[in-house]
Amino acid sequence: MCETCEEPRWSTWLLFNCSNYENHPEDAEIGIAVITNQERSALITSTMSERICTVCGSEFSPVTEESALTPHLTHDIDRFKSSGYAIMKDVEIVGEY
Repeated sequence: MCETCEEPRWSTWLLFNCSNYENHPEDAEIGIAVITNQERSALITSTMSERICTVCGSEFSPVTEESALTPHLTHDIDRFKSSGYAIMKDVEIVGEY
């Protein structure tokens, strides 16, 4: 194992849906896409389970996890936004490293 190697800073997308997104106004997001890495993914998932939607006050549910390819982050962001997700960095959820 490489002792000096570390996981890329942005390697994983975690998607969370509001449990009540079907009743959101048409122009409101359905959930949040969080860019993070595997090291912090459990912390993000745990923290998001305690958060509530600012649109309706409902809880968030984890939907999926996807690999993030750094050269294509802009494409991922555009894709998630067009699907109705707000984009956040992990530091916006749990703070700095």
